[in-house]
Amino acid sequence: MQKQAIDILRYRLLSNFEEFTIFFFEHLNKKKFTVNSHHKTLFNFGTKVANGETTRLILNIAPRYGKTEVMVKMFIAWSLARNPASRFIHLSYSDSLALDNSSEIKDIVQSDVFQWLFPYVEVKKDAKAKEKWYTTASGGVLARSSSGQVTGFGAGVVDYDDDELIKFGGAIIIDDPIKPDDALSGVKRDLVNQKFDTTIRNRVNSRKTPIIIIMQRLHPDDLCGYLLEKEGDDWEVVRMPVINDDGSALWSSKHNIDELEN
Repeated sequence: MQKQAIDILRYRLLSNFEEFTIFFFEHLNKKKFTVNSHHKTLFNFGTKVANGETTRLILNIAPRYGKTEVMVKMFIAWSLARNPASRFIHLSYSDSLALDNSSEIKDIVQSDVFQWLFPYVEVKKDAKAKEKWYTTASGGVLARSSSGQVTGFGAGVVDYDDDELIKFGGAIIIDDPIKPDDALSGVKRDLVNQKFDTTIRNRVNSRKTPIIIIMQRLHPDDLCGYLLEKEGDDWEVVRMPVINDDGSALWSSKHNIDELEN
């Protein structure tokens, strides 16, 4: 491919989250990424976060609807391509899920096609661990369970000046902070909610660092319910129920309306 064509492709992928996701998903998985309306919503809000238009975002969506693929794996990889100094904290209800996602993000960044397009994004040679790895530009990813220790690492870039335009440099991304089986336990819900208040929300390097929570609603007092009751005006909330207002299925190729009703 000629240099001009490569430059055009690189520009398109860096400037368009949807194109980046489709391109890398298909290259790495050898199958087509079928874009549904709710994926368009995820792409739109990922772009809003990257553009600094929202810093507190809640995305409520059912499991297995592509939320982790788009808003964790691809979003972090895209952000590192745009700014290799980006720092992310990624949390989920279990260490194994968070670590698997972190490993897959690193695999994307180190893939031949990613390195061909974005050779300036280098993972440090000694970054062997899944739970914490760095780029040579001091960016990186820390992955833990939402009830685990997240000290010693900050998300985002340092905010030196209130009037300075800070380039997006990472976020805290929480994907399913509590296991569905644990959501009926008040003790376990409170553990996650208090952990967010006492530790997680303080692991930002700047007041401009976004916090994204992606989860299915499990209980009125789950983390989303807790935050909306306490500080609802501070959060932009996007709800994507699997049955649309008109009675149709959100993603009919995944679940048709009869399956959802049952």
